[in-house]
Amino acid sequence: MNHIATKLFILLILFSTLAKAQESDPTISMIQHPEWYIKVTDWSYFAALRVAMISNVTIENTADIPYKDIEIKLNYYSTSYGNAGEQVSSTTGVLPITIPPRSKETYLKSGMPLGMGAMSYQTKYVQVLGAVPVVKNSVRSFTNTKKPKLTP
Repeated sequence: MNHIATKLFILLILFSTLAKAQESDPTISMIQHPEWYIKVTDWSYFAALRVAMISNVTIENTADIPYKDIEIKLNYYSTSYGNAGEQVSSTTGVLPITIPPRSKETYLKSGMPLGMGAMSYQTKYVQVLGAVPVVKNSVRSFTNTKKPKLTP
């Protein structure tokens, strides 16, 4: 019994040491959780012929590494009388841009289609779901559920 307790104690020390080593390197969290470091602070939404368009997207990157292919989610809310303010739909998409580290810039000034939409919809916020870190030897993809991708 004492032998098992000793082995468990050693394993516990080993795992806590590995966890502390990962926590001490902030780059690891920047690679594993880009959504913590990327914020969409401003954007324009409009619908043309039932096609949702997003433009003038201002993105802030607080990380020390660049990211590309920013995956976002837009929730659409109704502005129609009777159900104003209720969420009626949502869509996801990938913004095909690369953002430098420690930056805040406006992208997609000409606009980009982002699925179906309506003139009676409004967006209240843009949620960042993930991104591809641009670091050498990275095998991190932009979401935890997809297979890893190598980035140059």
